[in-house]
Amino acid sequence: MVLVLGISGFAGWPDLRAQEQATGESSVYGATSGPAVLTSDELFAGLTLHTQGAGVSLRRAVFKNAEKARLWGADLVYLRHPKEEKTTNPAYEDGRPYVYGKVNAFHMFRLLAGGQTFHSVKLRRDAVRFATSWNLGPSIGLLKPVYLLIGYTDIPYDYLATERYNPNEHYSDDIYGAAPWSNGLDEIGFVPGLHASYSVDFEYGSVREEPRSFSVGAAVDGFLWQPEIIANRYEQNRLVFVTLFARIEVGKRWTD
Repeated sequence: MVLVLGISGFAGWPDLRAQEQATGESSVYGATSGPAVLTSDELFAGLTLHTQGAGVSLRRAVFKNAEKARLWGADLVYLRHPKEEKTTNPAYEDGRPYVYGKVNAFHMFRLLAGGQTFHSVKLRRDAVRFATSWNLGPSIGLLKPVYLLIGYTDIPYDYLATERYNPNEHYSDDIYGAAPWSNGLDEIGFVPGLHASYSVDFEYGSVREEPRSFSVGAAVDGFLWQPEIIANRYEQNRLVFVTLFARIEVGKRWTD
């Protein structure tokens, strides 16, 4: 009788161990039911600040194994010329700020593919996962013409006209201020280029299925011809832009 009970208890021991493991992993990972399972996919959306502007990002990751993942993504970032400086018309206190000499607002739309390597595993709710990632892909420069409010005739102006800025015709004493940003959206020009970036990524958060990430890194964007941001008669424009960036993201994680 004792032997039978002993054998029965031993047979049930693996189930008890599994339940204890489930309970332990649930408390560590923050899962609401059952043990934490290996996830296969991630999707992140975030905000980026870089040394010449800001933007938004979208990232998708598919795990190859426990140490590596494939990445796809897209960025839309605004880039300022290093010599941009806002000014106003001193004759008008309510004049709208503008950048003298700026002919185009410049954005970069990137389509990215790359990889991510995990250097540590997030084993507790309050822990941080450390990874590095790289991305390559096309970078499409978007040039939106700058429109200004031009005063006629001499100061004090008789009337204002919304005109596309022309550095050969418009001078500081002609400009009342910046026109609404929506002017010029139907005249956007494109400059093809390439992008490469490398970052160090830190994932944190108490819920495995809703991760948060903070990244720092460097990016290089090069174009086939110089995007004219400041008029060439005033400042030199560049073919290649090197920026440092910080990105914060929130995401979802799941298993297919």
